[in-house]
Amino acid sequence: MSETATRKVFRPKLIPTLVAAAIVTVTCTAGVWQSKRYVEQTAAVKWYHQQHDLLPPLTTLADAAPALDRLEMLHFRRATLTGKVDMAHALLLTARIGAGNRLGYDVVMPLELPDGRYSRVLANLGWAPPEKLPMWLAKLRTDNAPVTLTGRLRRADVHVADAKPVGKFAGLDTWMHPIPATLAATVPGLDPDLLLEVGEQASGKVLDLEAVPRAIYDYPIHPMPDQNFSYALQWFGMALTAIAVWFALSREPVGAPS
Repeated sequence: MSETATRKVFRPKLIPTLVAAAIVTVTCTAGVWQSKRYVEQTAAVKWYHQQHDLLPPLTTLADAAPALDRLEMLHFRRATLTGKVDMAHALLLTARIGAGNRLGYDVVMPLELPDGRYSRVLANLGWAPPEKLPMWLAKLRTDNAPVTLTGRLRRADVHVADAKPVGKFAGLDTWMHPIPATLAATVPGLDPDLLLEVGEQASGKVLDLEAVPRAIYDYPIHPMPDQNFSYALQWFGMALTAIAVWFALSREPVGAPS
């Protein structure tokens, strides 16, 4: 009487091998891309910390005016700038939601500067509810004294040559984005590449209508790397799973006498 023992041999088949190779190629490519994104974003967070947290606040933009890397020097720097708000060129950013509150507007207007390469920089004063905006704007129009605005500078990330207002509210044009390059065509001396994010605007809170303009800079939300590292692990995990499945499908049982 004899017994038959079952053993398995490795014999890859063409179709499962091609499918596994395609899956591994795609998942490893995605994993490598996510890994690179994680490295890039980690470096960006480190750079932001250097620019915003370690370097001292600026009180003038004149020192950076002649520099070839002016925007790199100013991007995400804290600043306390004094000048007059230019209500003649004020505008609103529409479709904004602040801190879970109802729809409102970001209030944006040029700040006239005494020095620097440009005589005006576009300042975003923050988000405000629509029912209180007319009163708040009227208050600004009646006060022509110089103001001190404290916030952070940011290189403009939207450049649309033919952008136009999308509507009006409280007598002001409403826009989807603050676009200094577009506004510079009609606002004399406006910096086409720079924004000043003031006070609570940088932390996403609602504008304090009793403290206008904002001279207090709340500590802002810091950028953090996205979930790229987790995504990379998931993609590489799928690649390993595909290899394991292919290996299992490539083994065939073979009977042999014992």
